[in-house]
Amino acid sequence: MNIKEQIEEILKKQDYIVTASGIIIDINKETKEFKFNNRSKDNIGKYTQQYSKALLDAWQIMESSPYKDYKPLYLDPELKTGESSTYLEFKAWQELYLKEPQKGAIAPWTKAEKAYYQSLKTKRERYKYLVIRSGLRSSIIDIPYDAYCNVDENGKLIKEEYKELYVKVEANRNNIILNDFFGGEWGIAAGILGNSWGFVQGAGVTKSGFKARGMQSIFLALQLGVESSFEQLQDALLYWGLSAGMHINKLRALQIKEFAKNAPYDEFGMLPYLDELIGVDWVMDLNMIDEGYFIDEEGVVLDDLSKQIKQGRLKDPRDKDSTKESREEFANEIGAHYIRYDVDLSNDMSEEGVRYRINFLLLVSKLKAITPKQGYPNAPTYYVPEDLEVTYKDHKLDKLLNPTIPAIYRYDFPESLR
Repeated sequence: MNIKEQIEEILKKQDYIVTASGIIIDINKETKEFKFNNRSKDNIGKYTQQYSKALLDAWQIMESSPYKDYKPLYLDPELKTGESSTYLEFKAWQELYLKEPQKGAIAPWTKAEKAYYQSLKTKRERYKYLVIRSGLRSSIIDIPYDAYCNVDENGKLIKEEYKELYVKVEANRNNIILNDFFGGEWGIAAGILGNSWGFVQGAGVTKSGFKARGMQSIFLALQLGVESSFEQLQDALLYWGLSAGMHINKLRALQIKEFAKNAPYDEFGMLPYLDELIGVDWVMDLNMIDEGYFIDEEGVVLDDLSKQIKQGRLKDPRDKDSTKESREEFANEIGAHYIRYDVDLSNDMSEEGVRYRINFLLLVSKLKAITPKQGYPNAPTYYVPEDLEVTYKDHKLDKLLNPTIPAIYRYDFPESLR
């Protein structure tokens, strides 16, 4: 299907597309072209067809999201006759963000889930279950559940029909910078296929704005028995801070260091219930909280906020001595940062620059499509309490986003495993 045919299909329903950053691009019904905001400029046109095709591909990716049918349940702040108030439910939720998450309270393991997990008798089965439970899905290449951890104890393929997946992932993972956005995504793909060290590489995703995804990757690596990820988690708490979505916490880093010295690995060398042993941390990820739209795809907003915190101009709202005023000041500084997908590419761009821009567009569009609506169980999204209250009063607070909902009852958890 060529570009105009694709646009004609869209026009049957609407005369615009929504990009990964939430920006709307209108379609000219007569010419079957996008109405780019810089169409009047002379120095464009060289890459218009190439870029338009990428925007259409990105649109199709988001339209095919496995979570497309997700329906939020908004808390109604108004008290109606004959109905109970939702205010106490909201306040209990809001107060979660005024302290560190309680061990075992965030996306907890239910007794039934633990019983099922314990019934799995091989490391491979348990590995696969932990990967599915994490909410991490491959963005860089499609991997069906049937191909997850498709290797035995000796690393030999179990189902040969997935051999090409392994070949492609390994080839790309070894040819991309380790601590890089794209490299991190290839690492996560390798982890899903059975190489637990891939999730260590997945930390590179935090180089973009997808902080929760990168931190969930580190936590999953720890659950699967990769000891070196304890150092990654400590570094995030000691040095990376807000640049990785984390909160600087030297005491917690020390506690984790001591725990790692004698971690209670199970018979398979894994730590499945790690969240009950060391707890989890709030992760600030602006891409998770702006009503589904990405506002910090490259992480520049959090990087700027991190600098302001280090300079003493702002307080991290997760600080114990933060106040309502300091948290509101922080929230006001967040602002919005959109990549201008509604602007046609300049003729002056290099071919390499165009390729990167398009690859980035396609990757973040796939990430938008596969990011769990209810967040990652071991890297829960942090909400500034005062911002949460505004959302509640605006009738836009989805009760399904409450981080205390068990992982198995979340929308993204496969029905067949419940």
